[in-house]
Amino acid sequence: MTKDKSLYIRFEKWDDFKARTQVALKARNPSIGEKNTILFNSVVDYQKFMTEQKIAILATIISQKPTSIYQLAQVLDRDFGNVQRDCTALEAMGFITLEESGDTKGSKAPKLAFSYRRIVIEMPKVTYSHELGEAA
Repeated sequence: MTKDKSLYIRFEKWDDFKARTQVALKARNPSIGEKNTILFNSVVDYQKFMTEQKIAILATIISQKPTSIYQLAQVLDRDFGNVQRDCTALEAMGFITLEESGDTKGSKAPKLAFSYRRIVIEMPKVTYSHELGEAA
C-alpha cells in the first residue's frame, strides 16, 4: 500500500524568496526548497496557471498512465497541440516530467514528478485541495 502523499502549493513573494535564497547561499545550504512543494508568487498567479484542463491532465496521468502526450490527448478528447502546451507548462513548474518513451516517433510519456495523489493549496487562513485519484 502506498502512502497518501500530498503536493503542497505555497505562496511566497519574490523578495521573500530572494532573501531566503541569499541566507541559504551564505550558509552553504544545498537546498532551500521543501520537498513536494511548489511555490507561486501569488494566488492570482496560481489561478492563472492551474486551469481545469491542467487538473484533468494530472488526474488522467494518475488514472490512465498514458504512454505519450498523444495518447493523453486522445483520452481527454482534446487537441494534441493544446495538451502538449499544457504538459510543457506543467513540466516547467515541476508538476510532471516528460520522459522519452523510446519509440521511433520520439514520443514523450507524461509522468508525475512526485508520488502524490492530492494537491493541497496552503493559504494563510484557508486550505483547498484537489483530489486527483488513486496513486500508483
